[in-house]
Order: sequence, then C-alpha cells, then structure tokens
Amino acid sequence: MKNKDCTVDEDYIFSLLDKSHEVLLIEPPYKRQYIPIPLGKITSYIKGNGGNAEYSRGTRGGKYDLICITSLFTTDSKVVLKTIKECKQSLFLRNTPILLGGIFASLMPEYIYEKTGVKPFVGYSRKLDTFVPDYAIDYGVKGFFKDASITFTTRGCPNKCPYCMVWRMEPEFYVEPIWKKQIVDEKPISIISDNSFLSAPIEHVREVVGLLVDKGKKVIFNNGLNCRMIDDEIAKLLSTLTYIRQGLRLGFDRMEDDGHYQRAMEVLIRNGCKVKRSSYTYILFNFDDKPQEAYYRAREAWRYGSNPYLMRFRPLNKLSHSDPYIGKYWTENLIRAFSNYGQNFGYNRGDKTFESWIKGREGVDGKWKYKSTLTDEDWEAWYRK
Repeated sequence: MKNKDCTVDEDYIFSLLDKSHEVLLIEPPYKRQYIPIPLGKITSYIKGNGGNAEYSRGTRGGKYDLICITSLFTTDSKVVLKTIKECKQSLFLRNTPILLGGIFASLMPEYIYEKTGVKPFVGYSRKLDTFVPDYAIDYGVKGFFKDASITFTTRGCPNKCPYCMVWRMEPEFYVEPIWKKQIVDEKPISIISDNSFLSAPIEHVREVVGLLVDKGKKVIFNNGLNCRMIDDEIAKLLSTLTYIRQGLRLGFDRMEDDGHYQRAMEVLIRNGCKVKRSSYTYILFNFDDKPQEAYYRAREAWRYGSNPYLMRFRPLNKLSHSDPYIGKYWTENLIRAFSNYGQNFGYNRGDKTFESWIKGREGVDGKWKYKSTLTDEDWEAWYRK
C-alpha cells in the first residue's frame, strides 16, 4: 500500500480538471513509441467541458490553470524529475498546480514526493478510462504507430508475477465496459493492450475478435497472450484476425511454462494461425533464470517460427539505465551479448548458434561481424546448469 500522505486520489484529480480551462499536457522527452494515452484522454475530457488543452514534449512557457505530466518507466526517472523541476522553476509555470501520473509515478510515489514535493496519482482512473484519447493531436509518433488506436478491453491481471508491475497498478481484473468505442474507425490498426486478455470470459474474447474482424482491423496483441489459456476455440478465433508487425504475441517468460508454450503453439498452428509470419514470443531474461534456460526458451520459439523478443529484466525501482541490474546467474558482458544477438540477428533468418555468432563468425549475408568480448567467467556463466 502506498503512503496516502504523498499521493492524490481520483476525486482530487477531477476537482482540478473541472475548474481548469487552460491545461498544459507534458510528456517528458524520454524514448517512446506510442502516444501518451492518459494525456490523450485528459484532452478529450477537458475539451468536452469547453476547455483547451495543449500538448508538449517537455516544458514550455505560457499561462495555464493546470499542468498534467505523465511518466513511463522508472529508468526514465531523471527526465521526469527534471521536467517537474523545470515547471516549478519557470517564471510562467511555477505557481501552476501539477498532476503527475503514469508508471513511474505509481511505482515510486514516495520517492517523487521527496524529490519534488509533487504528490502523484497512483494507478489509473476508471472515470478517465471512459474517454477516447484525442487522436487529432500530433504527438510526434512515427511509423505505423500513428495509424493505430490503443485499446484496453480489460484491466488488471489475476496473476501476480513478481517481475511485473501490472497487478501493482491495476489490482482488480475486469472487463472495461466501454471498450468498443476505444476501437476507433479512423485508425486502421488496433493495438489491444490488455495485460491478460484471455483471462476474460470466452464471450468477451469472441466479441472482441468479432468486432476487430468486422471492422477490418490489423491487430497487435501488444502485451502478449497467456500460452496456458490457448485452446482450440481460442486458436480458431485468433486465426480469423489479420496481424501486423508480428501482432500475434505470446509470453514464454518462465521455465514453468515449458510444455504449456509448445502445446499452445501446436494448437495455434493446427487451427490455421500462421505463427511463422505473424508472431512474437516475449522471452524475459536476467530475472531468476540461468542463461541456458533463457536460450532454450528463445530456441523453442524459433523452432515454431515465432520471433523471440528478448526482454531484459530490471527491478521495478531501478532509476536509471546507467546503473544496470545483473541477475545472479548472469554477467554484464553476457547480458549485452545475448541482447545484441537477439536484436541484431533474430532467429528466423537461418543464423548460427549464439556460440558461433559471438565468436566472430559471419553474420547475416556475411555483412556484419561481432568480435567476442566474453571472458572465461562469462562463458562459465553461459554454460552453468
């Protein structure tokens, strides 16, 4: 439970929003791919009440009634804290109330309050969730993401995986009652961002898939599907969708899912899902796994033709990328090499093993080489059983 003395609640948020006519929405200038959904929903709320909302990447001058700042990962803490301090020091903004929310705000509100004096909002707002983000704003998003709507048809996750922040921000699992209007007609791509989509009743799964098919959407299941919950009916439903950017995504984050993952892939293939062309498999590593276990999970995904997406674990309170976390079975060199192996080569292009690749043999088409920097200690960690 977060310390309520250093946070604000939903009622407080709307008490400020309801009396604010000129609102500055700030997304700190950290790296991101998607539009800032919370700020987009605040914009819709403010405009619906006759007010004006202006979006900015970083601080800007002007006269405003309220500043709303979003946050992403804890490793982006420096740029978020800097943005808050710039607002409080600005000649134009320093006396303006600040609302802060998002992932970093929800995971470390005490730290933020100590550093800035700003009380964050923890979690998400059910009331704000009923609003469709304002997609008319130019958020500076590049590539296909600018053509996508982002939808949560459910909130929360019944699982409480120790490496995950979802259940800390969204402790209750439920079907979002207004999910249909979040799949907007103007956007040809639908990113379904549910954290545990298949935990919903099968009736809901059918309805979501049916609507996506009827609207002719290209689909991404951004946070991955639970391999333990895929059966023939679900696989048949999933096979009716059109995927973009390997949008059929599963998770194989733990060795405890060994067997469940393979069964799920076989069920998907049997029911017509083209996993070789349309799927990612999320592979968490550097948590409590040994390198060979992570490599095994990646190779199993490769065996089914699904591209393994290697995700390096960092503690949820890690404040910077420059202070790397090294799992007890890993080394810093090994983490870097394993990440590069996945990012630069992938698994579905006929590449060699990690060992042959890291030792400097020719890469894809002989155009790129990686010189080994692994020590005997690193190799000992790699082969540890």
